[in-house]
Amino acid sequence: MAEVPGAQRPVLAGGPEPRDPLDCWACAVLVTAQNLLVAVFNLLLLALVLGTILLPAVTMLGFGFLCHSQAPPCTAHLQDPGFTALLVTGFLLLVPLLVLALATYRRLCLRLRLADCLVPYSRALYRRRPIPQPKQIPVSPGSRSVPTPGKVWV
Repeated sequence: MAEVPGAQRPVLAGGPEPRDPLDCWACAVLVTAQNLLVAVFNLLLLALVLGTILLPAVTMLGFGFLCHSQAPPCTAHLQDPGFTALLVTGFLLLVPLLVLALATYRRLCLRLRLADCLVPYSRALYRRRPIPQPKQIPVSPGSRSVPTPGKVWV
């Protein structure tokens, strides 16, 4: 069955009611903006954690590649076997530090509850219906008993 553009979506019994098209569009823009902000924050947090934890391995690899068999300022401190050792050590440290960095990022995401900040697009399409409140039993003015919700033991 093909849907007609602009036609109303069916309302499910007891489910959320659909929003108006303009309201739906505005909510979709707001939901997209919030989700993009959360994604940017996640990427910045990931870059900060990876950059901090992987700094020793990246430094070793950088000096190893840049100075291997090259400039005299580099060879004044180390010779080619030293730069080869820097390369090997950098590559050996890369995987354990990457695992540590990703575990740290995951723990930070769980602690900051960043996944709870993402809003599903169903909130832009449907409006929540108000939950019906239980009816209160009227109390006569002379009565001292106050009705309490839930079970009452007599």
